[in-house]
Parts: sequence; C-alpha cells; structure tokens
Amino acid sequence: MLQRSDIVGLLGFIMMVAGAVLFFYSGDLLPLYWLLGTVGWFSGFGIFLGWTFWRAGTLSGFHHKA
Repeated sequence: MLQRSDIVGLLGFIMMVAGAVLFFYSGDLLPLYWLLGTVGWFSGFGIFLGWTFWRAGTLSGFHHKA
C-alpha cells in the first residue's frame, strides 16, 4: 500500500519518464520540447533520488533521538 509520502517518489519517477519521452521522441525537435524534456528529467531524477534516500532511511529502522 502506498503511503502519502510515496506519492512524491511516484511523481518524481513520472517526471523522469515524461522528460525522457519529451527529449527523445519529439518529432520536430522543437527547442521547447528539448528544454522541457531535459528539465523534467533532471527534476524528476532529483526528486526520485531524494525520496529514495529518505525512504531507505525510514525503512532501515534507524531513528535519531535528540
């Protein structure tokens, strides 16, 4: 079951895939699609990678108590 925080990771993955599709499969190679694809991929990858590290920390059972 997905938790509310897992939606962030899913959105990052979707942004990464959509950015790659815009970058590689734009038929007329408009600069706007190239720019949107690049920005979407890097943003999605950053969000997905950040979520992955955060999720790995919460699943490891390590809880820092102040």
